Amino acid sequence: MAPSYSGVWKLQTKYQYSSAFPIDLNLLPKALIAGGNVASGSADASAGSNQVQMLQISNTANATDYGDLTVARTRVAGGGSDTRFVTAGGEGTGGGSDKKDIIDYKLYTSSGNLSDFGDLADGRDDINSIGNSNVRLIFSGGGTSSGYQDVMQYITIASTGNATDFGDLSVAASAGQTGIVGTTTRGISAIGINSSYSVLNTIEYVTIASTGNSKDFGDRTNAVFFASGCASSTRGVFMGGNTDGGAGNNVNVIDYITMLSGGNATDFGDLSQSTWRAGGVSNATKGLYIGGSTNAGTTTVNTIDQITIGSTGNATDFADIATATSGHSAASAEFPALLDTLPSLPSSGNMALFNNYNDSRLESLDINTLGNTVVFGDMSYGDGAYGANGSYGGASSSTRCCIAGGMLAAGSANNIDLSTFATRGLGIDFGDLTVARQLMGGSNSTRGLYGGGQVDGGGYTDTIDYITIASAGNAIDFGNLVENMLQPGMAGSSTRMLFLGGRGSGGNANVYNDQIGYVTISSTGNTTDFGDLLEVNGFGGATSSSTRAVQCGGYTGSAGLDRMQYVTIASTGNATDFGDMLFPVTQTLCTGNATRGVWLGGYKWSSPTGNQNTIQYFTIASTGDAADFGDLIESDSGGAGASNGHGGLS
Repeated sequence: MAPSYSGVWKLQTKYQYSSAFPIDLNLLPKALIAGGNVASGSADASAGSNQVQMLQISNTANATDYGDLTVARTRVAGGGSDTRFVTAGGEGTGGGSDKKDIIDYKLYTSSGNLSDFGDLADGRDDINSIGNSNVRLIFSGGGTSSGYQDVMQYITIASTGNATDFGDLSVAASAGQTGIVGTTTRGISAIGINSSYSVLNTIEYVTIASTGNSKDFGDRTNAVFFASGCASSTRGVFMGGNTDGGAGNNVNVIDYITMLSGGNATDFGDLSQSTWRAGGVSNATKGLYIGGSTNAGTTTVNTIDQITIGSTGNATDFADIATATSGHSAASAEFPALLDTLPSLPSSGNMALFNNYNDSRLESLDINTLGNTVVFGDMSYGDGAYGANGSYGGASSSTRCCIAGGMLAAGSANNIDLSTFATRGLGIDFGDLTVARQLMGGSNSTRGLYGGGQVDGGGYTDTIDYITIASAGNAIDFGNLVENMLQPGMAGSSTRMLFLGGRGSGGNANVYNDQIGYVTISSTGNTTDFGDLLEVNGFGGATSSSTRAVQCGGYTGSAGLDRMQYVTIASTGNATDFGDMLFPVTQTLCTGNATRGVWLGGYKWSSPTGNQNTIQYFTIASTGDAADFGDLIESDSGGAGASNGHGGLS
């Protein structure tokens, strides 16, 4: 029986009882298709359309007419928010030289015509739309009267006005894909064709909340342009396209990526026919491939294919568009990232940040709760399909997080990245380490220290660097560890920094040590002997309150460890057993606040071995075994952890 609809009800609650309550389909979320080439037998832009068509992804029915663009055009870009539909650029009815700088928009709920929004920096067609937030829409690349471009421009969707410079693609390129691929924070784009008319398989990404140049994400399974894209909240899909612009060179290939991690695309299945210049839209589960051309732009089709994004397999028939078109834009009010809401940032002193070993992604969690990490943004550095990788060092104050080192495609990194705990988005360059290397880090409220590490060529170093966290600049030499070593755990108080264990002993890089050394953070100089761990140990993690440092896991040279052990920072002496982790693990990402420590991921040594996504926690002031906290976005080891409430800040 249907409920009484007195009072205030959510629309989705009302729709649960649709059999007893007639629904106005105009109230359901919509996908819009705008412009395009409508003439079969002609690829000429004079056949460009101003028609806007509407369909509903959750309702298998043919598209219907839904208003007009401000100017008829084809090869147009589209996107928007969950309330506004936006189109940009395109080629007018005057032919190839008639490039448009138009941006126009309408509400999804309005069946009327679009209105003027503003202008692009110049007239261009075959633009990629990059966007997935309700705030910004980015237009990348495209063709102008002077050739293909690498410029990215953005608008604030809720306002009106001209586009603003965002940054640059890695190459001047055009016609990567129509349809938006991305998450709440990350926009992803296939590149298409470059100014030398070479068709590329490159995929790049940007952090939407910031500005800056795109970064490499990975490669598609084949090199095509004029493909289409869609996405769920985790998976991006690319569909169709053409390999060289020739008749008969369209493809029916569908491939997919996992958007939160970098890497190459994987085969998904096939479209019902080989087409290009189609539109792509999606909701949380279903992707649509709309219209397009079956050959070199001269035969348009009205078919719509559908896929279930979370699975793999061939596309099936969905419905038809009202008018067969190609080169149109398409966007949906149900695009998953538009409906995702990131949680509020944790309260002061309880926020932890972690970077991903295989990517430049930053994740955050609330230390005082239980649960999974969420996306925070991206680091300012990283290259290749796997971002920056290797072992990093993290240092932080109550407001700033500085992650350093790691490995780039060209070798060890000397970069130091700065993120602000209060602001999600893209980090900025802070400065450089004295020595490029993979390393560990720690801090008090003013200074960050980075110790030891592996340099290019595989050798280890005893170097300790320091930075003043409040002031950007290059690191300065602090002193030296007792010997060259890789990955000593680092944790401390407001006055002392401890270095616990590490790989490297007696000049032998393959021997692990049990040494604990310390320095006074406000001074400079070499480490002083503090005591010993319970056994030789490298690749372990560490965190602290203001009085106690706890070391976890590690590797002896022959076995992984699940042991946790602790020392009192203000004294000296050997470590005492604390308890056990959930499993033997090395290279965990470690941090905490004044009372609780968290270990994230790491490489598990017991069967089944491999990187883990498990987050563990414990109460620093007590002793006992670690407990389950939640999960990382994906399995990881070797990244850095930092927080705005760790023991060095007390």
